[in-house]
Amino acid sequence: MMKILLENILTGNVLGTTLSMIWQGMVLKHRSTDKLPSWLDYAKSSNGGSYQCQAVDEVKMAVKSIPIMLTAVVYFILFNQMQSTYLLQAERMNLGGQEPGGFQIPAASMQIFCWTIHSFTNAFQELVIFPLLSRMGRRPSPGRFLRIGIGMVLGIAAQIAAAIVEIYRKEDLKETGGFDQIVAGKVYHSAYLSVLYQVPQFLLMGVSSALVVTAGLEYTYVQSPVVLRGLMQGIFLLILGLGGLLASAFVGIVQAITVSDEWYPDEINEGHIDYYLFLLAGLMGLDFCIYLVIVRLYKGSPSITSIEDGSFNHTERRPQEDETVLMPQDKRTNVLKFSMGNS
Repeated sequence: MMKILLENILTGNVLGTTLSMIWQGMVLKHRSTDKLPSWLDYAKSSNGGSYQCQAVDEVKMAVKSIPIMLTAVVYFILFNQMQSTYLLQAERMNLGGQEPGGFQIPAASMQIFCWTIHSFTNAFQELVIFPLLSRMGRRPSPGRFLRIGIGMVLGIAAQIAAAIVEIYRKEDLKETGGFDQIVAGKVYHSAYLSVLYQVPQFLLMGVSSALVVTAGLEYTYVQSPVVLRGLMQGIFLLILGLGGLLASAFVGIVQAITVSDEWYPDEINEGHIDYYLFLLAGLMGLDFCIYLVIVRLYKGSPSITSIEDGSFNHTERRPQEDETVLMPQDKRTNVLKFSMGNS
């Protein structure tokens, strides 16, 4: 009974069927003495597995996409600095409103520069850049890998800009002595340096996120087989959330390593946030190099004819969205379908 229940769970949806195929490929590879191009090929019906060749090829395509998506984890660690490090920095800069009746800029509102330029960049690409390139006879949009790469570089630039602001903030605090500023009912010892000096780092992160996130979601949608698009976009969003979780963990690691001369103490005026931001920029630089290598290997894959339009070099006809593409060899009553709406 448990075996039947487990089988139904694993084969009644896209995720379950994909995991079942991957598991079968690994098991049969371990048992087989034949040498096949990919371990997933062992799950093909022509090689003794339970799945149609085209279904396996489409899962192979999805699996090859995962290493590229994983390189975005470090980027999303950088992205989460806006809600943490940048905010702590803003609270200790001159927000204005020191005069009676004066207006104080909310520290968290600096993110509006990020999301404004993010929206503008997306609109500018769709309304100006892409149509212009199309009229020039070039591809309708710059390559998704290219846009992600440029976005990563701009993310590095944002961290460097934030680190430079932090250097000047600490110098101003040392030279002038700073002043006590009340923010949301709490007192912070702040520099006289205006919080508007943060604008460049937020603008850079805004353009960066418009390129990386938008192109990343496009990539997972267009490059994935029809029936796996929802799953692959879900994985990309999971990586986005994982970046936020790892951002907190990374702070803890840095605090543990720099305990003798803290980089990221509870009171950042006593630490070296600039070192921390430079470290993030270096880490993103290393991740960018890894990204370039993975993209180069991905482009060289013989199973892909185009990395831009999602076409596949299959000899078989591509299945329709509601078509049965997975058919086990045995006579199970639960016909496997690669569709979210079928079981």
